This record gives sequence, C-alpha cells and structure tokens, in this order.
Amino acid sequence: MSKRQFLGLILPALFLILGDPVLAQDECTPVDFEPETSSIAIAGRILPEQTLCYQLITDADQQVSLQVLEDDNISALLQDPMDPQAFPRIPSDQHAYQILVKQIKRTVTPQYFRVAIKVEP
Repeated sequence: MSKRQFLGLILPALFLILGDPVLAQDECTPVDFEPETSSIAIAGRILPEQTLCYQLITDADQQVSLQVLEDDNISALLQDPMDPQAFPRIPSDQHAYQILVKQIKRTVTPQYFRVAIKVEP
C-alpha cells in the first residue's frame, strides 16, 4: 500500500474519531458591533453536521456573554483561540474569541438560530 493510499484511509478516520476539525481563522465570520452599542444578535441557518464559527475581538478588560434566543437545539460556545498564531496580530489591549454554533442533537433538516452576544466593561 502506498503512502498516499494509507493517508487517504487514516485521515478521514482521525476526523471521525476526533470530531469536528479545528476551524481556521479565515473560516470565522467577524462579529462587528455598531458604534455606541454593547450587544448584537447573530442569526442564520445551520445544517445538521455543520459548525459555524464567528470571530469576536474585544478590549482586553471586557467580558462577553452569549444567550441562545431561538431554538433549544442550538449550542453557542465562546472559546479562546486554540492557536493564537492562527489569528491576525491583535493589539495587546484587545482579545480575540471564537464563537462556535452547532446543533446539539443533529436533526435531519437545517435549523434557524439566533444568538445574542453582549460585551460588558
């Protein structure tokens, strides 16, 4: 068996075992607040096997909270980037987060969601 055939069998198996692959920064949709506002809602449609990624940049001393507004089957997780080097250079007075949205119990059909994001000093 050639090395190429071997990798063609092993890599898909690793993705099945390890779960969703880590999303690269360029796959994350930036979240931009309107001037003078501290909250925003993101909304969309998510497929059963899909994980949506949003990128949020805040001031270093701000706290972020998430609340799923629609659909009990939606999970929204706030996490620090696993590899800070994967993100563009952020000034030291700012912080970058990823917001991952996915279905909790995967359904057969796409689902609509709305997630509120609030940033507080």
